Amino acid sequence: MLTHYHLLIETPLANLGRFMHSLNTAYTLCYNLRHRRKGPLVQGRYGAKLVEGDNYLLSLSRYIHLNPVHIKAMEKQSSDDQRRHLNSYRWSSYRAYIGREKAPEWLEPLPILSQCGSKRSNQRKAYRAFVEGSIEERDEALLDALSGTWPGIGDESFLGWVKEQYIEQAKAYRKTEDVRLRKERMGVEPETVLRAVAEVLGVEVEAFRQRRRNSMLRAMGSQMLSKYAGLTQREIAGQLGIRSGAAVGQQQQKLREALPHDRGLRKQLSKIEQALDSEQG
Repeated sequence: MLTHYHLLIETPLANLGRFMHSLNTAYTLCYNLRHRRKGPLVQGRYGAKLVEGDNYLLSLSRYIHLNPVHIKAMEKQSSDDQRRHLNSYRWSSYRAYIGREKAPEWLEPLPILSQCGSKRSNQRKAYRAFVEGSIEERDEALLDALSGTWPGIGDESFLGWVKEQYIEQAKAYRKTEDVRLRKERMGVEPETVLRAVAEVLGVEVEAFRQRRRNSMLRAMGSQMLSKYAGLTQREIAGQLGIRSGAAVGQQQQKLREALPHDRGLRKQLSKIEQALDSEQG
């Protein structure tokens, strides 16, 4: 991916924030020295969701490994061409999962492969069939979970458990667990977010509430309102005059699909995020 990467990781020590900071800082420093460049390398701050095991974990692994072929540049390619691209793609762990290359020390495919049958000798073959058999399909339920604002992927009981843990953490910090808490943690007022986006794009704030065909204005505004103001999709719809929360989700999906192919759009988004990161303190 040109603007981001995906990781499926287990955190027994609950130190994800420290790990991600170390990873992004160290890799950016190494890359910049090697290529004689300056500035940030990855787009914005990382996002994370807790994932329920078994089928949800397996589906998420498939989604990540299919990312290289579920991009606009590959849409018109045949299924066979997409499979060949997937099997030759260097920047993915997929080849290690299916036995095409040796897994690095930090990669442990077994928790995923163990869900593909009891016989170790057949697991890689079964996983490959599971992934490549879905090249022409989209897991809409998983995509909805990934695009949502709640930090969890799983069934209702699992999401209920996540909410309970969230409430307990909120109590520990003596804060009320509601939508306001999430907004306080994000720390940026919606109007401030929209002003920052408008300034970078050279428009007035009122422009966000006007429907424009083939415009990324609302898409970028909705994405930043979610990320920095902590608004739900329904709340974003009210802010931007969009008909529903589902339509907001469609706007955000449009932005995600466009970013890998539009360098100018990526630069604009980076400037917006830098401005809002400073607001967030």
